[in-house]
Amino acid sequence: MRKARDGNALQSEAASSISSGLSVVGKIIGDGALTIFGHVEGEVRASTIVIAEGAQIEGEVSAEELTIGGYVKGTIHANRVKLNSTAVVKGDIFHRTLVIEGSDASMKSARAIVRWKV
Repeated sequence: MRKARDGNALQSEAASSISSGLSVVGKIIGDGALTIFGHVEGEVRASTIVIAEGAQIEGEVSAEELTIGGYVKGTIHANRVKLNSTAVVKGDIFHRTLVIEGSDASMKSARAIVRWKV
């Protein structure tokens, strides 16, 4: 743990992951980074979320920064969303920035209804 100039302890940002053999039903809420390789059914909230290729999420996803390489069925709220070429999204994406990577990735293949925040 690091210390601030005034001597108080600073918390370092925690990184968590859900392995490919793990299924979670319920809410996952955190302040740090989260990488998901497994299956989640429910709400997922963190500052940075990576949904790896092969991972599955069914439910609402909220993050500052979100990268999707797996499958998401549900509503997405994020400032920055990156869809990898392996991403499949069935649901609404509310975002400020959307990046679709790879020649195979498109709005059609991502199966997303995209709504821009005003």
